[in-house]
Amino acid sequence: MNGTEGETTGDERVDAAMARLGELEGAKTAAHPEIFQDVHRRLQDALSGIDGEQA
Repeated sequence: MNGTEGETTGDERVDAAMARLGELEGAKTAAHPEIFQDVHRRLQDALSGIDGEQA
């Protein structure tokens, strides 16, 4: 398991990115890089959006 089940970060974008990691278990190894790249892109997008948010 990926350790993210039942855990949330409080940020929907990050939670959605982390949920993609759950797809690794059922995916063929050849699909893993695509999943990791998508998770990385989503997390980068969430981080870059922080500057425009009000706390």
